[in-house]
Amino acid sequence: MTTSPSSDPPEGDRRAASAPIAAPERENPGVPRPLALITLALASTSVGALLADLYGLMSMATFGRFITAPSLVALAVIGASGSTNEELRRRIQIGAVAGVVGTIGYDLFRLPFVPLGLRLFAPIDSYGLLLADAGMASPATNALGWFFHLSNGVTFGVMYAVVAARRHWGWGIAWAMVLETAVVVSPFGRRYALAVQPASLAAAYWGHLGFGYPLGLLVQRFDRTRDELQSVIRRPAAATLAISSIVLLVWLEPWSTSAARDEAGRLAARSGVPTAVVVRDRFVPEWLRVERGGCVHIVRNDAERRERQCFDDPGAHRVREGTRPYSGGFVYVER
Repeated sequence: MTTSPSSDPPEGDRRAASAPIAAPERENPGVPRPLALITLALASTSVGALLADLYGLMSMATFGRFITAPSLVALAVIGASGSTNEELRRRIQIGAVAGVVGTIGYDLFRLPFVPLGLRLFAPIDSYGLLLADAGMASPATNALGWFFHLSNGVTFGVMYAVVAARRHWGWGIAWAMVLETAVVVSPFGRRYALAVQPASLAAAYWGHLGFGYPLGLLVQRFDRTRDELQSVIRRPAAATLAISSIVLLVWLEPWSTSAARDEAGRLAARSGVPTAVVVRDRFVPEWLRVERGGCVHIVRNDAERRERQCFDDPGAHRVREGTRPYSGGFVYVER
């Protein structure tokens, strides 16, 4: 049976013709496993510098100089190169942005605990001391520690995005909890006495909630996040990292110094012993570093009274000058 062109189409054809055309779904390509593994390995070298030092494999300074630095440069090249697998490049870029946002969330979540006397941010300064292989902290080593802190947040974000792009945000929180648990069971928990301070431990897990949620959300909304960022700026990852770095430099002023810090440096150069000058009730500089069995000088009352303290147990030791939360300072003793 034939139908003339003017005849009505069959019922089924009318339904098909009137049905709206569904928008094609955006592709969800994967990343070749070898490329993903290489990216994960490069990103892991940031925290790897600290782990190598904690486990006695290599000093943080040596690992950072010869492994971390070139690895992060290679990671940046992969994330920016047009010849890289497109999906991998996007995951690196979105992971970096999400890592910065997560790091900000992590620090903001911990901030309310600081007025209560918890020295949650103090270890960050010690990282710079270790990376610089220095005996006394300075604004420059403190800045180095904060850049290491940012680097860890960015690389943790990249690692998560490489394996979990477009997955539910809950996996971001799970990833953050795994990271904190790994810290607690590692030598870090003992070296910084984290495992024996319930309040600090609770604050640390709470802070990682602030890291994991924004990270997970941005990576879950992967394609939307990318489109929204690129509608504002062409290279969002590079811009985010540049702005973060400028903010840290302006805030920390690594080029600055103080009369008390200069005096401590002069006294240390004269005695050959790391020295802190007590200003009111606080050490300047706040961190000193010695080998196991080494000693430091603590100078009070305009250099009129000098105390020598020696340390046999490795780890970060708190030396108090009073009851205020920020009194005294820290001595980092190598294992």
